[in-house]
Parts: sequence; C-alpha cells; structure tokens
Amino acid sequence: MGGVQINEELLADSAYFADESRRAELREMFKFDGRRVLMGEGALDMLAEECARLGAGRVFLIHDPGIPVLAERVRAVLGELKLVGDYSDIAPNPSVASVDACAGVLAAVDFDVAVALGGGSTMDTAKSALCVAACGGSVRDYFGFDKFDKPPRAPLIGIPTTAGTGSEASRVTVVADESGKQALYGDYLQPRGALVDPLLHADLPPLLTAITGLDALGHALECTASQKSNAVGDAVARAALVAGCPAYEAAVAGGNGGARYQMARCALLAGLLLSPINTGAGHALGYGIEKVSFERGQPVPHGTAVALVLPGVMRHNAPAVADKYYFAAGAAGLDLGGKSRDEGIEAAAAWIDGLRRRHTPFGSLADAGLGADDIPRMIEIAMGVRRLLDPNPVPVEEADAEAIYRGVLG
Repeated sequence: MGGVQINEELLADSAYFADESRRAELREMFKFDGRRVLMGEGALDMLAEECARLGAGRVFLIHDPGIPVLAERVRAVLGELKLVGDYSDIAPNPSVASVDACAGVLAAVDFDVAVALGGGSTMDTAKSALCVAACGGSVRDYFGFDKFDKPPRAPLIGIPTTAGTGSEASRVTVVADESGKQALYGDYLQPRGALVDPLLHADLPPLLTAITGLDALGHALECTASQKSNAVGDAVARAALVAGCPAYEAAVAGGNGGARYQMARCALLAGLLLSPINTGAGHALGYGIEKVSFERGQPVPHGTAVALVLPGVMRHNAPAVADKYYFAAGAAGLDLGGKSRDEGIEAAAAWIDGLRRRHTPFGSLADAGLGADDIPRMIEIAMGVRRLLDPNPVPVEEADAEAIYRGVLG
C-alpha cells in the first residue's frame, strides 16, 4: 500500500501502463494536467499543501453533518489557512432546494478553495452548488449536459468518507427534483483535487460499506462492458475489479486496513471512468427502482438499486462482453476450474446477487415494497435514460427490462 499515489501513479503497478505512451493516454483520458488525484493512507495530511497549490488563503468547508470527528480533523490539518465558512446542511439525496440553498451561502462568502468532506451526497451538493453560485439561477436550470457557462465559484477538493460513488473524481452529479433524480454533466463540475484516504473509512458501518461498495463494483462492471470503453479504460476498470472484488466482504465485515484500502482504490478508479465512459443498463434500470421507491416513501439506496438489476443485466450482456465478466469472476476469486465460459459468467452474476442478498436488506423488489404492478412504471423511467442505455453492449428493449425486473420480484 506504500505511500500516497498521485494521478497516473495510481496505475504504477499495472503491467499495461508500464509503457510511457499508455501512461500518456491515461493522463489525457483523465485530464490529469488540470487536476490532482491523490490516494493513500495519510493523504488527508496533504490537504493544506493541495489547497495552497490552488492558491488558497481562505477555505470553505462543506461536510456531511454526521461526521463531526472527521470534520474536526480536516479543520486541524488546514493549519495556517483561514477557514472562512463551514456548511453542513446536506440532504441525504441532494434536492433542488438543498443545492440552491448551499449555492446561496457560497455566493455570499469570499473564499479561494472549497473542500467537500463526505459521501456522494456531499460531493454532489458541493460540485453543483459551486457552479450554481457562479452562474446564477437554480440548479434545475442546468440538468443535462454542459449547461454551466462559467467555472465554479472556487476550485474544489473532494475528500470522500465512503468507498462508493467516486464523485470526487467525476464530472457528474445527481440532484432530485419533484419527478426524481436528474443528472448534470460538465467539465466545470469536476473537482480540481481529490484526496482519497482509506483511514477516513475505518469506522464506516457495515451496511453503508455494503451499499456504497456495491455502487463501486457496479461502476467498474458497467464501465468495462460499455461500448464507450477502450483499451485504456478497460485496463483501469479491470484494475478496479482486481482491487474491489476480493476486498468487498472483508471491508463490510469491518476488516483490516487492506480491505478498506482496496475498496477505496476500486471506488476511485471506477469513479474516474464515469467521465469518459459512464455506466450502462444496470444504472438505467436501477433509476427506475430508485424513482418509484422514492415516490412510495421507501427509497432504495442507489448502490442497492443497481445491484438488484445488475445480475440480470450481466446475463443479458454476456453474449457481447463474455470476457469482461469472466475476468470479474476470476478477480472475485470464484472457482472457475473446469467451468465453461458461460458457467463462469453465471457465477459472476450470482456472486453480485449474493453480495446484495447477504449484506443489504434488499434481497428482492418485494423487500422495497415494490411488486409486479410497479414494473410498467419502472420500465418507462428506465427506457428514458438513453445516455446510459445507448452505450450498453447489448440493446435493451422494454421486454428485456421487464424480464430483468421480474427476475428480482421476490
């Protein structure tokens, strides 16, 4: 695990990236010339240096309200830098109202660098609010692609306290309006810095570790299978799978620092892929579950919603990307001896299904209060997410979506 790795150093142990030309492709794909991504135990201690690199004298801290001890650690490592703002009114799933409220506060304070400390909700709030504070209006004015026409109010450094969304490294945010979750994409949303310190994840409860970890594995599995993937992206996705698959259950069990480190690595590498590649049908169908369950007042967490449908999506995609899922089965340490390619892929899909059933309360849609009568509505929602369905390696029609949802009814 030795030391803190920066940018392309994250893949220094990969034989694929031993060649300088491939490292150059990596730098270009992830735009490392314009940001610094740091990972390793003790990365938090480099916060003041990274703030100073971005020209900070005055820092604004945005953090999850449920982590006061970690927030105090961040304040302590800022050293001589002046903390001019501290905001923690973060909604568990960012809404238009919560993001706009944060943007209003940010617009009224003079600061040089913002620091976001927390999980995906904190990251998405900070990223969106900083851009709204600069551009004006409401966050709902910017749903979609590349709507922000000005850089954010100040550069952002993201410090994740979970190993899941990878939002600290992506140009994507998700904000909910009255109709459900909406996505925003744009280069201005991408943080200028990320400090991923697995030591901050040590006290993450088992259920939250499980849910966020499923999100990270889902990102890696969907990015490797996407039609938008290429050789460089696939190598990064495979590195994420090699890190996360064997570490997941040990991390959920509250295991050693090594497991936490590898899950943090998985989440970061997969999060980096969300900007140039993004996910697929698993996330599109997952949105259907999230939206309907949200409307019912029993919201299914994002990582779990994706994991409900991902095994079915993997089986659906297998004819086009068999080698990708077979690799994942091996990365998970599944016994492939004597198994055919099809049997190995089925083992990988069943493994994801088993993780969700063992470690979350959502073995099926019935556990979320959803039934067969909800499937048409979920299909309608999922089929509208073309940005994710179109790059899926095998087309997903309504009948396919119905079959996948029915596969996890009860």
